[in-house]
Amino acid sequence: MGRCLIALLAASAVLVSAAAGAHVVVATTAYATHGLPGHGTAGFGLSCGRGFVAVSGGVVKPARDARLLALQPVDARSFAFRFENPGAAARVTVAVACRKSSANGPELRPTQLERRLVVPAGGFASAVLGCPRQTTPAGYGVDLHGDGLSLRRAVSSLRGFAFTVRNGTQKPSRVDLYGNCLTALRPAGAAAEALRVEITSFTDLVRPGSRSVRHVCRKGWLSLG
Repeated sequence: MGRCLIALLAASAVLVSAAAGAHVVVATTAYATHGLPGHGTAGFGLSCGRGFVAVSGGVVKPARDARLLALQPVDARSFAFRFENPGAAARVTVAVACRKSSANGPELRPTQLERRLVVPAGGFASAVLGCPRQTTPAGYGVDLHGDGLSLRRAVSSLRGFAFTVRNGTQKPSRVDLYGNCLTALRPAGAAAEALRVEITSFTDLVRPGSRSVRHVCRKGWLSLG
């Protein structure tokens, strides 16, 4: 059956989305816990169930000394993770946000963006990934190749993603940047509906030591990134 695009009407940038019309978007989260060997790197993937779309990923319970090197959307259902662990063997828990339209509602379809960025020695570099028309930004990812690189800024806006990376080494280094852009499809001939999206920003004071911060979308809305 042919399909047509649902109009995406947004007055602001996106981090959360309300279900279009009367259709309910089913939301779930996939979790996985893996062991990280000491003094080395380890990578693994995590997938959503069949029929779900992986919109974003992240770390739920970090390992004490480990650093996230890569968070990459692999395909429509999966994200890949890679960690560097300079300390003793540890365990880390990661998550992927999975979204699925109802049986009679719109189908969510991701478009994955990728850009390679060269960061000068001892300096900063910034880049933008723009989502195609009639899509909205969801989750992002990054692959930091080598030590001394750190992601200093990652912002989702109405049109795409903006990144800033710092290079603390004495030679130029490359970084791979990723973005997930979503659109909603309905059967051809169906009436167009608006997918309302908006961004919600928070400011938190993080005191010295290990801290956890949690924010929740308001009732009737769900997160995309």
